[in-house]
Amino acid sequence: MVHEPPAAAAGPSPDAFAPVMATGIVSVAAVDHQYHVIALILGVLAAAVFALLTMTVSAHVRRVPAAFGRQLRDPDVALRSFTFVAACGVLAARLGEGQAPLVWSLGGAALVVWSSLVPLAIIDMWSRPTGELRDHAHGAWLLAPVGTQSLAISAAHLAHGAVARPLLLLALAWWMLGAVGYLVVTWLIVWRAVATPFVPEQVTPDSWILMGALAIATLTGDRIIAAGPATSGLDWLFTLARPATLALWITASAWIPLLLYAQMWRAGRCAASLHYDRMWWAAVFPLGMYSTATSGLAVELRIPALGAISLAFFWFAMTTWLLVALGLLHEQWHEGSSRPRTGS
Repeated sequence: MVHEPPAAAAGPSPDAFAPVMATGIVSVAAVDHQYHVIALILGVLAAAVFALLTMTVSAHVRRVPAAFGRQLRDPDVALRSFTFVAACGVLAARLGEGQAPLVWSLGGAALVVWSSLVPLAIIDMWSRPTGELRDHAHGAWLLAPVGTQSLAISAAHLAHGAVARPLLLLALAWWMLGAVGYLVVTWLIVWRAVATPFVPEQVTPDSWILMGALAIATLTGDRIIAAGPATSGLDWLFTLARPATLALWITASAWIPLLLYAQMWRAGRCAASLHYDRMWWAAVFPLGMYSTATSGLAVELRIPALGAISLAFFWFAMTTWLLVALGLLHEQWHEGSSRPRTGS
């Protein structure tokens, strides 16, 4: 892959918005289970971090636009940059009813960035040999399908009145496009695992997005079904959505024991892998998303047992979020205390 130019490397990470995704979705899961104080604290924190990161990234792009453009020629950078799109979608989902202007604004910003990143990512990947893509593919590349699904969720949420039908059809298109993107990237990851010696270093926190991308696709299906009463003449859409949503949830659930075993195997081989790393934010998001998707499915299918599973994963996600947040604070404190102090 293309190495980052020095000026670009000094800027924010391409997946800088991962903490917003993680914090926002745990806040959504807290709302699902009536933990309103937790939801409020995490929601405010996610919005504040989103605003700060948006200003920081915008300033960096204005300062070194050429270097930033060169950076986006790397498929790894282009695909990880979809965290902004996903972060907008998560915040829009957190706002919920009664905040349509903000949801439209976040959806518009996400659409602009998504429309810019998709052709870049396709060109970047098309210009590389398939073997090279296979050797570098990892879980964070699934952030592109995740961002696409978040647009579908926003469209389904806003589908009412005169715009209900076109928005639901747009949501369906993004839902299917996200599924295609998931299959492509997952194929590369599985191919790499089969074709090359599998080593512990390949099991990274962002591997959990293999499950999280299916969980958000499940939530997308649930939101499309929930928007059904807002329109007519789309019975075929809901006939398709119900079994597809259940199949997506079952597949996401099947990934959990595999990923848990792989993470324990990696930890057994290298205990240091459990130390704080910014990539751990990518593991929090799938856990929170699985909780929210399962909660939606429990309501749709009227199965109380799914609600209990959703609650368990909420606390799993909340605990992981706390551990990662404490790791971040410890790292920042250590970096601050290790800086040389100059005399007055």
